Amino acid sequence: MSRIDPEQVKRRHPIAAVVEQHGVSLRGTGRRLVARCPFHEDHAPSFSVYPDTQSFHCFGCGASGDVIDFIRRTEGLGFREAVARLGDGTAGGANASPRRAEAPGQTEKPRRLSLDDRLMLTAACELYHDTLLRTPGVLQYLETRGIPAWAARQCQLGYSDGRLLVSYLRRRRLSLKRARELGLLFRSDDETMAGRVVIPELRGAHCGWMVGRVLDGRRQPKYRGLSLPRPLLGYERTRGHSRVFLTEGPFDWLTLVGWGLPACALLGTQPGRDTLRLLGRARAVVLVLDSDQAGREANAHFATALGERARVLDLPEGVKDVNELGAQPGGRDTFFRLLAEAMGRQRDAAPAS
Repeated sequence: MSRIDPEQVKRRHPIAAVVEQHGVSLRGTGRRLVARCPFHEDHAPSFSVYPDTQSFHCFGCGASGDVIDFIRRTEGLGFREAVARLGDGTAGGANASPRRAEAPGQTEKPRRLSLDDRLMLTAACELYHDTLLRTPGVLQYLETRGIPAWAARQCQLGYSDGRLLVSYLRRRRLSLKRARELGLLFRSDDETMAGRVVIPELRGAHCGWMVGRVLDGRRQPKYRGLSLPRPLLGYERTRGHSRVFLTEGPFDWLTLVGWGLPACALLGTQPGRDTLRLLGRARAVVLVLDSDQAGREANAHFATALGERARVLDLPEGVKDVNELGAQPGGRDTFFRLLAEAMGRQRDAAPAS
C-alpha cells in the first residue's frame, strides 16, 4: 500500500478552493477568510480558513484541521477515503495531475450511505426516540417551544441521555468504528448528541441524518450534526406539494410541521449543493427565514434565484424566527395572517394577462 504524504495532498488542494467547492462562501478578512460554519447552525461568521497554514478553525463548534480533516468531516469519510476523494496524495505519485478546480456546486457527490450506515442511524434514532418518550422533562421543554407531543412523535424526535448508545449498538452488532466516522460517537466513545434533543432526517423507513440541540442555551455549540453533508431537512415531507415553506433552523421547521404545513429547513442560511434543484420542483416557495441580517440576505438570495415562485414572509418587528413567533400567544394566527398578506402582495405584483 502506498504511503500517503499529507503535505503533498495539501499542496495540490488549497483548502480555500476545496471549502468553496463544498458550497461555503468565504469572505476575505486580513490574512484569513471567514464564513458561516458548515458544521453547525451559525448565525455569525465563526468559521475561519487560513490559506497561509492551509488550515481551518470554527470558533463556534471547535471544528478544526486541514483540508483532509475538512473532507472527512463534511463527507463522513475515513482518512484514506478523504485523500482518495481529493485525488492522488501518495508518495511517488508525481505523475498524477491535480484535479481541475470545479465551480461551486459541481464537485463530485459524496458517497451514498450504505445499508449498514442507514441501519445504524435508524437504530440510534429509535433509541433516542424511545428515550425522549420516557423523559417527561424534555417533552415539557418541547411544549414550551411550541412543539406539541404529537409532532414530536410524528417526526420521531429523540433525546440522548449519553449513556445508552454504545451498548445498544453492540447488542445489534453494529460497528462502533463506523459510528465514530458518522459522528454519532467521539473518539472516546462518548455520545456526540448527549444532553440534546435529536431531530432526525427521515427518508422512508430509515434515518439518513440527525442534528442535536442543547436544552441549555448557554452550552456551545447550540446545534451539532453528524459528520455528513447537511440535507434539506424535511424535504421528504414536501414531496407532491405545490407550495413549500423554507425555514432556517430545525425548531422553525418543527413549528411549521406542527401547523400542518409542508416545510423544510436549510439548517443555516447557506444553501446545500442540491437545495435549489430540490426547491425547483415546487410551484411556490414561501421563505420564512430569520429576521436578522443573515436571514435577510438569504431571503434576497433565494428570491433572486427562485424568481416569481418566491414569496417572502416578513416576521413581526422584534421576532427573530418562526419558532419564537409560534411560542407566543396568538403566534399561529399571526403567522397565517402574515402569510395571507404575503400571498396577496404577490398577486398584486403579478402583471396583468
